[in-house]
Formats: sequence, C-alpha cells, structure tokens
Amino acid sequence: MRAAAWWQLRICNLEKCLERTHLNGDEVRFNLILNDPIEKYLDEDVEWKGISGNYIITLGADSNAEKGSDKSLSTMKASVGAFTRMWFGVLPASSLAVSDELSASEELLKKLDNLIRLPKPKLDWEF
Repeated sequence: MRAAAWWQLRICNLEKCLERTHLNGDEVRFNLILNDPIEKYLDEDVEWKGISGNYIITLGADSNAEKGSDKSLSTMKASVGAFTRMWFGVLPASSLAVSDELSASEELLKKLDNLIRLPKPKLDWEF
C-alpha cells in the first residue's frame, strides 16, 4: 500500500497542545506510551528530539499531559501520528486501533470515542 499527502498534522509539543484542549464530557485519564519515529532521523546535536515517552494524559474540560505513568490507570500505546489523528478528530480512537498504530483496552477506546467528538478537519481551515 502507498499513500501520499500534501499536508500533515503532527503534534510537536504534547504538553502545550493538550493544555489548550477543552472537551465537553466526562474526564478521561490514562497512561500514554508515545512513539515518535522522527527521532531516528534527527541529528544528535539538535535540541528538539521528538516527543516519545511515557505520559499521564487527562482529557476533558481541563486537559493536560505530564511526563510519567500511573499504575492505577489504563495504558494506550500510540505513534505520534495516530495520537495526533485522534486528538484532531480525524478518526475515533476505536477506528485508529484497527487501522493505525494505536492500541488500548476496549473500555478506554469507548471512553475516548464518547469524549472526542469533533468535526472532521477540513483542508481549507486557516490556522
């Protein structure tokens, strides 16, 4: 399979993106193990190294991401691309779990599908 696109969505600073995210619905907290494949293409001397790592994610009226993990929470594993697509409303989490690099428990996927209900992104949106 091959695909080509003339634009790309990508979270470059997870903490800043999520602190500006406000969603209506029940708050969802989970661990995120995030893989950022760009790291293997960056020179060692560059300051920004991508956003791979372990995070505790809170999505809701006051969303945030903090480094770390909490054993009491469910865990999602995702690439930065798949997580970006979920966060931006391109596809629901449950669809991305089938078609992309995103995995989580069925319970967590359902909670995210119910919380993240955004209009489909449009190419002509001005940023």
